[in-house]
Amino acid sequence: MKYTCAAELLESERDLVSLPEVVLHLQEAIADPRSTAQTVGAVIASDPALTARLLKLANSPVYGYGGRVDTVSRAVTLVGMEPLYHLALATCAVSTFRNIPVQLIDMDEFWVQSAYCGVTGRLLAKQAKVLYPERLFIGGLLHAIGALLIYSKCPDQAREILLASQGKRSLVPLLEKDLLGFTYADVGAEIAKKWNMPAWLGEAIGSHLHPETASHYPFETALVHLADRLTDILVQGDAVEDILAEIPEEIMALSRLHKDQVAGVVTEVYLEFTEVAKLILSV
Repeated sequence: MKYTCAAELLESERDLVSLPEVVLHLQEAIADPRSTAQTVGAVIASDPALTARLLKLANSPVYGYGGRVDTVSRAVTLVGMEPLYHLALATCAVSTFRNIPVQLIDMDEFWVQSAYCGVTGRLLAKQAKVLYPERLFIGGLLHAIGALLIYSKCPDQAREILLASQGKRSLVPLLEKDLLGFTYADVGAEIAKKWNMPAWLGEAIGSHLHPETASHYPFETALVHLADRLTDILVQGDAVEDILAEIPEEIMALSRLHKDQVAGVVTEVYLEFTEVAKLILSV
């Protein structure tokens, strides 16, 4: 079937990409000024599977609490209501989209790459002195979720795109635009809108291919762009020097980082990436 736009692709899979009920309740709790840590904790605790996933990730290197988060109430206290909501949103997205029937790619490999991007995004944000760098872990982790819907709903075109790209990730969105009329980032932006994700996250997902076009959150979007490009080190074995040589100065300026700072981050990624990837695959 031919889709004219990313929104139409989502419309065809309304049930699959519907917002999980627990996330909907969390959104309501966060938006309610009368909510307390106990209120938010009670919503999370009503879903035992989500609770288990959140506690695992809250104790991961991403948050750095070293096993001290053993209850939902402690998670709310230590991590914070809004960051915990972001984490819940991400774990629900991973869980939901892992159910998409995809024959073209290895789903574990997809989420390993996404975890690498997430860890890299957090470390870049930390280097850039972002107040809550864990936010960028979520941005990196979810930046490519739109691709899964393309693989599922447009398998013939997706297969043609993957073959034509010859393993070069940077060619994929160009080929998608040419063959489909939209990119995986466009689809991801529609998913973010449907799930009522925070505005910064929706823009980072939808505009990370071209962060200079971001209207409201170019800083966060540029960090996700850099994290995505650096994922080529894992996927294609590219040298960090070669990747950085291709990054325009305009994007570096948006990220508020120098290239030597970015290169320094790359040496840190593997210290936490392996552990986080295992946790993501168990979500």
